[in-house]
Amino acid sequence: MTETSRIGNNRLIALLFGIMFVAVADNQMISPLLPDLMSAFGMDAGQAGLLVSVYAIAAAAVSFGLGPLSDSWGRRKMLFAGLIVFTTATLMCGLAWDYASMVAFRAVTGAAAGTLSLNVTASIGDHFPYKRRGAAMGMVMSGYFTAMILGVPAGAFIAEAWSWRWAFCAFAGAGLLLWLPALAVLPSRAQVVRGANIIDLVKRYRRFLVRTGPLSVVAASFLVSASTVGFITFVGTWLRDIYGLSTDWIGMIFLFAGLGALLGSPLAGHLSDRVGKKRIVVGSGLAMAVLLAGIPWITDLLPVVFAGFILTGIAGAFRHAPLQALVTAMATDEERGTLIALKNTVAEIGIATGTALCGVLYVAFGYGSVGAACGVMAAAASLIILRWVSEPGAPDETGPG
Repeated sequence: MTETSRIGNNRLIALLFGIMFVAVADNQMISPLLPDLMSAFGMDAGQAGLLVSVYAIAAAAVSFGLGPLSDSWGRRKMLFAGLIVFTTATLMCGLAWDYASMVAFRAVTGAAAGTLSLNVTASIGDHFPYKRRGAAMGMVMSGYFTAMILGVPAGAFIAEAWSWRWAFCAFAGAGLLLWLPALAVLPSRAQVVRGANIIDLVKRYRRFLVRTGPLSVVAASFLVSASTVGFITFVGTWLRDIYGLSTDWIGMIFLFAGLGALLGSPLAGHLSDRVGKKRIVVGSGLAMAVLLAGIPWITDLLPVVFAGFILTGIAGAFRHAPLQALVTAMATDEERGTLIALKNTVAEIGIATGTALCGVLYVAFGYGSVGAACGVMAAAASLIILRWVSEPGAPDETGPG
């Protein structure tokens, strides 16, 4: 690797880290803000969950349509367009005047976030060889967990000090700050523009649906997303109901969990390059299942809850980056966006399904039932990967780095 290519790769990692940070923080801060939004718009828990579900559904739909286009039109165009829409839609969330307008703006934000997530992951697959992709993915996905440490608590603190509206405006400003770096750093690759009609899309996706490995990792992604986001969405409501915590203290829970994840993500990436992505994904997923099922039953020991969330963050980090790297290796450069779009689409459907299910369970049976359902889904995801996903070789060793 030359010094020039090393610097270029580091700049790309830093930019993708920033994009991941703002997109995830905007999404995850909904949990600590839910009590305030419920009060502002007169929502119950089921209606509040719709704000997460509609976000996920929009992200899924857009990701499904744009995946093949990102392969043919290029990641640079998609990422920059996604940033513009994301920034504008997040600002409008802060200006929402009623429940219906908030739902609409969250849907647009979700569509933009789906575009960003798809192209961030595909860009890593394009520019880093598989033998070092775990490390690169771990660094970029640290943005996911840094959002929990800094972004989500910052949003909660802003909401507590001023208003939930200012929390959305702050993240719109953060997105705006990434526009110029994106223009300067995002690489442009020669792309061959291909057809994008419905028949062509079906054919491209079908290539992966008839193969056991890609199909299994897509199914596992559904369960991972459903269990993780379904669990997280109602954490704030549970902590307020059981412990009487304020919004800023709920944000502290995310800070502690994110701290554990931030420490774990780069380590998980490097370790997965050495011992195998599959082993790390399976082991951390089973640990996550135990934690999700167990934490909701801790109702009078808040320090233990904090410790549990730190461990959950670490387990999530160890699963997240290696799983993304595993997916990117199952397709060529020319089709990587398509597979990631399929995986992201199914994952977003998992978020919508998991959030809706957990909302019903929370209202009917309490948070213990939410944890039990999420734990079962997390364990099932690990078993699917263990049984039907093989560790790929290094099909793309020609990328830079």
